[in-house]
Amino acid sequence: MFRASHFRLNMFQQCPRQYKFHYIDDLKNVFRKARPYLTMGDHVHAALKDFFSVVPVSERSPSKLEGLLREKWRRNRSGFSDIEDEKKWAEKALKQLSWFARSQDVAVIPIMVEDYHRVELSVDITLIGKIDRIDKEADYGLHIIDYKTGKIPAEIDQTQLHIYALILSKEQSLPVNKASYLYLEAGEFRTLEPTAADLDHATSYIIDLVDRIRMEREYPAILNNYCGTCDFLEICPKKEEAVKLTASEDELDF
Repeated sequence: MFRASHFRLNMFQQCPRQYKFHYIDDLKNVFRKARPYLTMGDHVHAALKDFFSVVPVSERSPSKLEGLLREKWRRNRSGFSDIEDEKKWAEKALKQLSWFARSQDVAVIPIMVEDYHRVELSVDITLIGKIDRIDKEADYGLHIIDYKTGKIPAEIDQTQLHIYALILSKEQSLPVNKASYLYLEAGEFRTLEPTAADLDHATSYIIDLVDRIRMEREYPAILNNYCGTCDFLEICPKKEEAVKLTASEDELDF
C-alpha cells in the first residue's frame, strides 16, 4: 500500500533524488537540519492549535496567544544563526499572531484542529494529510484553512488544498464548500471553492504520480530554487551547481 501525501508527492515532483534520499534510503534523520523559518512555522502552528483546542473561548485574547507562542518557543530555539537572527524570526511570529488575534473571529470553535487524516484512494493507495483547521460554517459546509507563515508567492499552487478537499470528501458527509490558505504575514486569505471536477483532477494527479514514482529507477537530481536549502545538499550529485540555488524568503512555502 502506497501512503501518498501532498508533501511526499510534491517532493518527488520537485526532485526525485531528494525523494530517494528521504523515503527510500531513509536518510532524513541523518541529514535533517534545523531551519529558522521551519522552527518559527512550527511554533506558530502549535500556538494556534492550542489556542483553538485548549483555551476556552472566554480566555482567548492577543496576550493569551502571545503567551502560547512564547511557551512553544522556549522548548525549541534551534536553527537560528545567532541571537539577532532568533529575535528577527520571533518578532515576525509575534506580529503574525498579533494580527490574527485582533482581526479574526477567535470565538469560532473548529470541528478539527491539526488532525491527521487517512482515507483509501484506491485498492493500493492510501491518502494521508494533516489539516491545520476545519470549520463548519453557517450553511453546514466545511471550510479548510491551511496557515502559511511565509509570504504570498507570485503563483499559488492550489494542489494542496484540492488534496485536502479530496480527503474530506471521502471522510465526511458534509460538503467541502471552501478551502483556504491563510497567509499570516500578509494577513490575507486565498480561497477556492472546490468542485467535483477539481476532486476528480486531484484523484487522477495522485494516481498518475504514484504510478510514476513506482516506475522510477534513476531518481535524477533536478536543479530548482530550493536546492540551497535541501537537507541532502552535501551528498547531492549536482552539489556544485545546486549550492548556488537558494530560494528567497518570498518563495519559501512554510
